[in-house]
Amino acid sequence: MHPRHIPFFRLFLPWALGIALSIWADRPVPGLEYGLAAGAVLLFLLVRRQFHYRYRWVFGSLLLVTVLMAGYYHGLANDERRASSHFNRIPGLPTVFYGMVYELPVKGRKIKIPLRLEAAGPSASELRPCTGHVLLFLDPTPEAGRLRYGDKIWVQAAIRPVSGPMNPHAFDYRQYLHFRNIHYQAFVQEQSYGVIATGYGHCLWQMAFRWRERLLEVLRIHFPGQDEFAVAAALLVGYKDELSDELRRAYAETGSMHALAVSGTHVGLLYAGLLFLLQRLPWSGNTRRWGQTGLSLAAIWAFALVTGAAPSVLRAALMFTAYLVSKAIRRQSSIWNILGGTAFVLLLADPYLLCNAGFQLSFTAVAGIVFFYPLLQKITLPLPKWAGPGWEVLLIGVAAQLGTLPLSLFYFHQFPVYFWLSGWVVVLGGAVFLWGGSILVILSALAPQAAAWLGWGLHQWLRGMNGAIACVQQLPGSVIGGIWVDAATASLLGVFCWVLAWAVTYRKPRWLLFALALLATLGTGYFLQKHRQLRQQQITLYHVNRHLLFDFLQADKRITCADTIPPRQEQFAAESNRWAHGIRQACSLAVGQPYSGRHLWIRPPFIQFFQVSLVLVDAPGLVSDVKRDPTPVDVLILHGNPRVTLSECIRQFPCRQIVFTAANSRRRVLKWKEGCQKQRIPYWDIGENGAWEQGLAVFEPIPPS
Repeated sequence: MHPRHIPFFRLFLPWALGIALSIWADRPVPGLEYGLAAGAVLLFLLVRRQFHYRYRWVFGSLLLVTVLMAGYYHGLANDERRASSHFNRIPGLPTVFYGMVYELPVKGRKIKIPLRLEAAGPSASELRPCTGHVLLFLDPTPEAGRLRYGDKIWVQAAIRPVSGPMNPHAFDYRQYLHFRNIHYQAFVQEQSYGVIATGYGHCLWQMAFRWRERLLEVLRIHFPGQDEFAVAAALLVGYKDELSDELRRAYAETGSMHALAVSGTHVGLLYAGLLFLLQRLPWSGNTRRWGQTGLSLAAIWAFALVTGAAPSVLRAALMFTAYLVSKAIRRQSSIWNILGGTAFVLLLADPYLLCNAGFQLSFTAVAGIVFFYPLLQKITLPLPKWAGPGWEVLLIGVAAQLGTLPLSLFYFHQFPVYFWLSGWVVVLGGAVFLWGGSILVILSALAPQAAAWLGWGLHQWLRGMNGAIACVQQLPGSVIGGIWVDAATASLLGVFCWVLAWAVTYRKPRWLLFALALLATLGTGYFLQKHRQLRQQQITLYHVNRHLLFDFLQADKRITCADTIPPRQEQFAAESNRWAHGIRQACSLAVGQPYSGRHLWIRPPFIQFFQVSLVLVDAPGLVSDVKRDPTPVDVLILHGNPRVTLSECIRQFPCRQIVFTAANSRRRVLKWKEGCQKQRIPYWDIGENGAWEQGLAVFEPIPPS
């Protein structure tokens, strides 16, 4: 593969690097516009100039630097908040606004409505034109359930910036919305919104979403089972709102979640089935060539629109478009060039896709298949003809897994051991359902009775597929969980895998040395991380509404002290932090339960962890008896909204720091804060600032009285 054969791939690299730098730095560079204009002018002047072979690098270097600057500028300009017409320019965030629903609402405990603002102001009489996006949270009422793409609605609610994660290493929803160019949210009461008009938005999206709703109605008729309907809707139209937590977990732990997220695999299966039919039509010559191309592209792009145009589907649709057009005009193009050109175009439309997990996993999976699949085929022994298709599915799954391994560890913190086994189930089973589901949609309009028979068969097929996935999940050692990989380590691991594969495949000794240097860097980082974890002594009090959750960490062990918190809520709050600290051994205690251990001693309301002493005040009776002698502690924790004054607490428990949990009312916390400020006592408000983490080196032992 000569570099001259992959010009788009070579341009994609500086383009993506420039966008990544803009996201990381997030600040304008003075004179960037002038530098970009100067680079463009120089390129225009030098494009027809003949360079001596010795100076051939001049034009290429200038082109790469200009593309990098263009990527940086494009990434900065994409942020909605930098627009002069954004509603954050209005003095004080507006409380009355109207706009258009520009994406499909997402249903759950709250209905999430993405709204593109058109006007906003402090009152209905002071509206002014503006731009910007707001994510609305509505109660699941019948009126909210009828909202659709293209509806224009008015809203009266307070707009607030999206808050960051309240617990360490938790999922950063603010960053997730940032990469969708949403930075503000509003919680809307039932009578505080209304529909102004309907039918706006792009006609293509309106048509696609109408098709999607009709397809879902057909699937609801033929798939009465909840799990079967959920999987059918996810496979056929990319609708995942009905997936239960158990079903998501089963597919995730078997490495099959990609089957429920419409991706390039679905587009490929759709094209394969369509090509099988088109090749049997009685046409020839140019009519055959261009007819197959036109019908295939129409079907692929219709499927991409109906499924919501996810990044993975757009990638596949663009790649198939380039492949089919080049095939129609009898031109051969490198798959790497098509891959780079597709990524370039998608990032041109939305540079934040670079940080989208679906975008990253989709492109690295294809890159892994393109690079590793031929190598795996070469080392494969001859097999019987009947075993060929199954073995190819296995090799494709292994190649894709090699390409996406660093990203999978970074995003999902687990490795599905039997991904190769579940791959046979979801690829072969998904192919049968995708083709059968397409026929079902046609028959439901032409022959309802035949559609009913086919629907019954597909329903049983999906039931068997879900059962097979559940069986794979129950196999011993089916998933290796708790793997914590940060962004820097994932990046180094990805570079190491590709450099090592490149060096071994093309016998490049210098690249092999580079791979060994990367491996040494990864090993050193892992050693330092483990050394730090084995020396850790830390207390973490998590942000959990209406509950109490402590973690006492020492080396790779933790002792958890919690009340009757639901397991799912505890997992959401604390699991990622425990993985990040390398915890392997665990012990759980109930709040109020006495405990005596080597480093932890609990006698309610007192807790002693190494040299740090704490007292948990969750009832007024603990501080009402003023005749008791004062008990000095390091940290005073106020929990459960006790009716006590700060002066009473400090008189009974003199302390160095006060912590307010999220289970206290805001009014009472404000009064306590005023008392802390008057007496100059440091405090931490978990409800406002997030979880309280304390390393034990901060506190020195209290001297004996």
